[in-house]
Formats: sequence, C-alpha cells, structure tokens
Amino acid sequence: MAALLLLGVGVGDIARRRVPGSAHAVVGALVAVGLIVAPGLALGLPVALVVAAALVAIVWMLALRIDDDARAPWWPVAVLLAAVALGAWAGPWPSLPNGPLDGWAAFDLDSTVALVILAVAVSLVTTANLVTRAILAAARGGGAGAPAAASGWRLRLGSRTIGSIEPRTAAPAESAPSPLLGGRIIGPLERLLIVLLALAGAPTLIAALLAAKGIVRFPEISADRGTGSKAEEFLIGSLTSWGLAGLGFLLIVAAQNA
Repeated sequence: MAALLLLGVGVGDIARRRVPGSAHAVVGALVAVGLIVAPGLALGLPVALVVAAALVAIVWMLALRIDDDARAPWWPVAVLLAAVALGAWAGPWPSLPNGPLDGWAAFDLDSTVALVILAVAVSLVTTANLVTRAILAAARGGGAGAPAAASGWRLRLGSRTIGSIEPRTAAPAESAPSPLLGGRIIGPLERLLIVLLALAGAPTLIAALLAAKGIVRFPEISADRGTGSKAEEFLIGSLTSWGLAGLGFLLIVAAQNA
C-alpha cells in the first residue's frame, strides 16, 4: 500500500507540473487516485486501505501547490510521510502475479520489490522536491511574509495627495536566477544516485558524493558571512533530500525482507 501511495502521488506530481493554471491539482488527484485504486483493487488489497491512500493523495494534491509558492505548508508532508510509514508497517506486502519479472531473473528481483523500486524512484523526483521546499519554507518561518510598508514623504492638500518624494530603491535583479531552479534537477539526480549506490552496496561512493556537493557549494556558503542563511538553507535542504533518499532505500529493504 505504501508503494502504491508513493507511485500515485509521484506520477501525479509529475503529471500536474505539466498542467498550467489552477487545474493542476485536479489533474494530479485524478492521476494519483487512478494509480492507487485500480492496482490496489486488482491486487486484492483491503478496500479501506485503498480508500485511505486515495484520500491522502487527494489531500496532498489540493493542499500543496505545484508552482513556486514561498508559503508552502508543511503539514501535507507530515500526512504523506505518516501514511507511507503506516502503510509500510501494516502491510500487506503481496506478491504480484508470475513471480520474478521477465528480464530481471538474473538479478533475482521479485516483482513486488520491482514495484517498490519504481514507486520510490518516481517519488524522489517532483514529490521529494515539494517536500524539501515545504521544509525550507517552514524553516524560513512560513514564507517571505508581508511586504514592508512604503517609506517616504508625501505632500497633501486636505485629503488629496499632490506630490511625493520616495527614497531610491535598487532595481530588481531580473537576471538573478532563483536558488531553487538548479535544485529541481540536481536534487532528484542526487537522491536517485544515492538510492542506486545504496542498493549496489557502495557506501564509500555515497560519502564521496555528499562530500563533493559540500565542496561545490562551499564558495557560495563562505561568501554569505553576514547572516549565514545560505549555510542554513544548504544544510536543511541537503539533509531533507538525503533523508528522503534514505527512507526510500529503507522501504525497498522492507519489501525485500517481507
């Protein structure tokens, strides 16, 4: 059930990113529910679990927007992670028909494990980015906050403003890229590579990958000596991303040992 929930939400998030406007939540919910209900009933899973997973997916799609919203709430993340954890703990872990998948027999990969690997891989793309963004927003205090009131001097004649003097402000840096744009691509690649290396039994390469990321980001972090916000954002975002990859690996291990 945990694998179907991750698969539905992961594919739903990828699908709704391609949909402009406010319809993305509806598209994501439809895709997620379809990928949860149809396979869940076909596999003979309890109807109550299937319905509960579908409801969690709908809440996720409606509560967490797909666009760049600095005020991303954190509670949908808690709901999704709790549902996945309960689903993995409660089971069941059914075996799909025909035993091992054709073409994977050389790797002794059970079809249920293959489903879990697929679900984890899909969820570590857009869904994991949304989780990381929500955690970062919570660490920042819920978003950028209200804009500061305009300052300056105004010349009024009764209730009518006939002139004003405003302090000069710096022009917005239109060419400055968002700090999260690169993370949309680097984050998923990093998480997928961590899981792949963990499955291959290469912890040394994982440590080298994490160290290389810190080295690459060190100049940017060291340049931010005033507030230290870059270092905090790097640590929170990286630890969240690595933690999601670790949870995905643990879910695959649980499927293998079921």
